[in-house]
Amino acid sequence: MELSNDIAFARQAVVDAAQLLKPFIASATRRSDSTRQKAAGEVVTEADQLLNDFLIRCISDKYPNDAICAEEGSAHDNADASRRWIIDPIDGTRSFIRGVPGFSVLLALAVEGEPVLGVVHDPLDGTTWFAARGKGVHRQTSDGISPVVAAVKPPKLIWSPYADATRGDALREALGLRSLDPVESFGLRAVELALDGAGVFASRPGSPHLWDTASAYVIVKEAGGVITGYDGNPLVYWQNESTLHPRGAVASLGLEHASVLELIETYLPATPTP
Repeated sequence: MELSNDIAFARQAVVDAAQLLKPFIASATRRSDSTRQKAAGEVVTEADQLLNDFLIRCISDKYPNDAICAEEGSAHDNADASRRWIIDPIDGTRSFIRGVPGFSVLLALAVEGEPVLGVVHDPLDGTTWFAARGKGVHRQTSDGISPVVAAVKPPKLIWSPYADATRGDALREALGLRSLDPVESFGLRAVELALDGAGVFASRPGSPHLWDTASAYVIVKEAGGVITGYDGNPLVYWQNESTLHPRGAVASLGLEHASVLELIETYLPATPTP
């Protein structure tokens, strides 16, 4: 599958989109004042919508026949299209509002229902991470593009800083992992796995949306890892009535995935216990 043009386009699109964040990153007041509530306790900011609309325009201009699924809506979904771009304008909105590391701009391309290209851009340090099917994981900085070579580190559990740390530490201990690393963005969690060469992250059924996981999916797989639902089946990226992953998402690298799934179900059950 030839993806060179798509890779170049996606890398540039997220970098250009992130430029729109600079006034918000520089102003805590502007970040907080532009916040509104969405369903299920989620929040969205003026910056989310701004980047969302910008990326939709970029894709529509370049690929008018491709479908687009975007977190903040207003995208077109061509049911006959085999290619679908998936946008998360700010993955890790709570970290963005607080002005702390842990948020990123995500753009992925799915072909026939499976992500084949994933891009993660960190607006704070300007690094772009990307992976494409059969091409491995790469980083792009001001010094150029280079392949990611994993460090040989003990595996860790990558956990949302806004989730229950006690539950996370219990899961970490059960998995036999060395540390609990707080990262909100799914995309940046996948990058951590690729950099370390080992680790785990997970999200309960009904929690992650396809725009949360699409870029991470490609990065995890190209780093040699596995990403599935709680039931071990592949994640689905055809947009039907719901954009949620009904079976959640579990990623592992350097560990036996079936054993990880068993412990995840025990310590992070699909239906939370009181």
